[in-house]
Amino acid sequence: MKTITKTLLAVSVSVAAMIYVAPALASDPVVLTFSTVGDSRQDPTSPDSTAIIANQVGKGSCAIPTGTGSNANPGLTGQDCKWLQNTAAWSRIMRSIQSQKANLLFFNGDMIMGYGKAGVPVVTRGNGTGETPISSPAVSDILGSDLMQFYQQYGFWRGTVANLIETGTYVVPVPGNHETQCKRCSKKAQVENELAWRDNMGDLILDTTRLNNALSPTGLSLNTSTWNASNAPGVADGLTTSQTQLSYSFDIGVSHFAIINTDPVGKDGHAPTAWLTNDFSTAFANGSKHFFVFGHKPAFYYSYTGAATPGTTSSLYDADHTAGNAFWNLITTYNATYFSGHEHIYNVSQPNGGASYQVIVGAGGSPFEDTGKTGTAPTDRLYSWATVSITQSGKATLNTYGFDATLTNPVVKLGSFTLPNAQ
Repeated sequence: MKTITKTLLAVSVSVAAMIYVAPALASDPVVLTFSTVGDSRQDPTSPDSTAIIANQVGKGSCAIPTGTGSNANPGLTGQDCKWLQNTAAWSRIMRSIQSQKANLLFFNGDMIMGYGKAGVPVVTRGNGTGETPISSPAVSDILGSDLMQFYQQYGFWRGTVANLIETGTYVVPVPGNHETQCKRCSKKAQVENELAWRDNMGDLILDTTRLNNALSPTGLSLNTSTWNASNAPGVADGLTTSQTQLSYSFDIGVSHFAIINTDPVGKDGHAPTAWLTNDFSTAFANGSKHFFVFGHKPAFYYSYTGAATPGTTSSLYDADHTAGNAFWNLITTYNATYFSGHEHIYNVSQPNGGASYQVIVGAGGSPFEDTGKTGTAPTDRLYSWATVSITQSGKATLNTYGFDATLTNPVVKLGSFTLPNAQ
């Protein structure tokens, strides 16, 4: 097995009482700013220890949307127990991103607990095989169904981001495995879940009017000549279900943005590399200088101190070495930057020693991957995100930020990186 070493490239210990992104020199002003983060969902069975509130333990039951009912509240607020969101951490991240005046926010999946099967109420049978619809469901069957819980959780998350959308930061959603996969169904993506994604997120992909309103201060706009709502991966990547509004791309100025579903039905743990190859080629021919890709699962696993041996669901490379390397080779060919979540942790690396960066910002509120083992990096247990600023001359700068689980200490600037242009 090929060993891939990933290191944390830079950590700053300077602390600011409030977030501030210094403006570029007047001769080279910033023309576009975007932020990215992922994984804000809460866990009803094993939340991070720092999120547990002692006097809430046992108060009510938290639903488990995997067809297995509910369990006693492990210590979440009544709100987060019901909606399965780390509302406190996620809210602070959003406030911080707004203070940075980001024009867009790309959310890299796992915004809901999900992990069930968002179809009609069913009689569940073990691993999800042999399930049959309930012919005459009672109200309790409907209320307790995966379908209802998916839609409730989507609705709550959409409510949390509404203020961003209404006040100048356009939200671009990226599907994660908790949105597309069913845990009891051998952790495989389900067509019902892809349909639920489109129903709950489709209006954001892309609302050209709202997106252009968010871009209006920059003087840029969505390049509608290259945007096609039906442009999505298909049979060339071995896909059997429609990926419309699950994987897509668009251009703003000289920047190309590609969103990919890393857990499509029948191809869990794979990127649509064939589609991306054609997509990148077209964008480069149209003059794109920056290539940014957003997916849920990282290309390569960040093996922090004390981490378990990665499983096949840990990264695209672990799921399929050949396919994972093919995806990363395409990323490096265009000097693209790949942003992901899935691991509830922060890490910036340049896999294989190339110019391209992999940026894992999956610490948007979900229980930390690192449980606090001795020797781990301080940044492994920070709620974190990344913000990219692009200047008129074409310089792209990535800055990363975080704050600790107390939710009260100041924000820390974690690192600053100059991103390469496409060549």
